[in-house]
Amino acid sequence: MTVDRPAPAVHRDLAYALKRQATRAGESAPSVRGSDWRLATVTAVNADGTVAVDGIPTVRRLDTYLNPAVGDVIVISQSSSGNWITFGRLAATAGTAWTSYTPTWTASTTNPGIGNGTLVGRYQKIGRTVNLHINLTAGSTTTYGSGTYAFTLPVQAANAGCTYVGDAHLLSGSRWGGQFLVSPGATTAAPAWTTSSSNPGLSLWSSSQAPVALASGGAVRMTITYESAA
Repeated sequence: MTVDRPAPAVHRDLAYALKRQATRAGESAPSVRGSDWRLATVTAVNADGTVAVDGIPTVRRLDTYLNPAVGDVIVISQSSSGNWITFGRLAATAGTAWTSYTPTWTASTTNPGIGNGTLVGRYQKIGRTVNLHINLTAGSTTTYGSGTYAFTLPVQAANAGCTYVGDAHLLSGSRWGGQFLVSPGATTAAPAWTTSSSNPGLSLWSSSQAPVALASGGAVRMTITYESAA
């Protein structure tokens, strides 16, 4: 003998089924769900400046998200119309790390040699801003060559029509202050000093033009911030 289910129970089951179906549809439709955000990993950097992430081919970047790279973990959000945007990468460390490099010390006529002295550089690149310092300490076998000195940059400077000016200090018995100069589009930088205590004018550092002779244990310290070419 068949007993029909009471009509109210059938209605409740139907209502529940419709509600579940609507919920599932809403979860997959941004026009219903509204905007949301989540974490994603960059799988490609597109030529138009967008990035591809986790099966999403085009995600637009904010101006603040500089130098995107494959493997970046980023925050993405989707508008109610289905468009994707990223606010930028998550911090992987306490900040943008400084990178060590070894500058090359040159002269316009005969190159100097660091010998048993030390020549080290470190820089930090954030977008197209480069923070740089170079430290030279002369040793007993350091040779000084001849001509005007220069030090290679870690990243070429932008050709923006201006010379970037930083600080330079020469320590050899006493401390002498000067400037560290990067010309537009340059790949090297040059320090400049006063030539004597009676002459306040600055001249580029050369083997024959310095306030004092650099001897073993003497040091040159240079710092600058400049715009990179790329």
